[in-house]
Amino acid sequence: MLIYDDSFVAVMTATSDQATALGARSYGSEHVLLGLLAADDELTQQVVQAFPDLTATAVREAVHGGLDDAPHLARLGIDVHASTGASRAEGATGARRPRTKHAPELQAALNRATAKWGHLRKTGALPKESRLSSAVLWLAVLEPSARAPRLLEAMGIDPDGVRVAVLAALVPPGEPVPTWPDEAPVGPVTRLVHRVLGRTNVAR
Repeated sequence: MLIYDDSFVAVMTATSDQATALGARSYGSEHVLLGLLAADDELTQQVVQAFPDLTATAVREAVHGGLDDAPHLARLGIDVHASTGASRAEGATGARRPRTKHAPELQAALNRATAKWGHLRKTGALPKESRLSSAVLWLAVLEPSARAPRLLEAMGIDPDGVRVAVLAALVPPGEPVPTWPDEAPVGPVTRLVHRVLGRTNVAR
């Protein structure tokens, strides 16, 4: 049976800390991205080496400032930078640890990413690890439907390029980097993974 490895657990612990610091009520893909960067495991170090501007501090600033929403809010006459200081103060005082709930966008991204990850494992394009690692979380937060890729784009970082760096770190040296599929069939292993990841309730 697939279980979590130490890197997965470390990232989710860091995700809880990051979400708490931001005053979040549930975990979104942006919090998992922050958790990945804060946990700083070997895979993350390889990714950051390829993208040195991808730091926890930079992502936290983007989340605080609503950087991904700034162009839309500006068209409405709202200056998100003017309200950033207030949002920081609110997040820093009386922050409560969020319930272990995934925001709907995160759960959907986890489901899509694990289906694609499972397909690549089945076809031999990725190694068949026996446990869920931080790699699954990286691939989930980079799903186009999630918030995290929009934040990265607003920061001037190409999320597709980050995904290539993640996949390249997963294959043995000299092996081709697999193409990330647009869709993938959901097999029994993927359904098992979805049940494991879905043990926490999705926030409503």
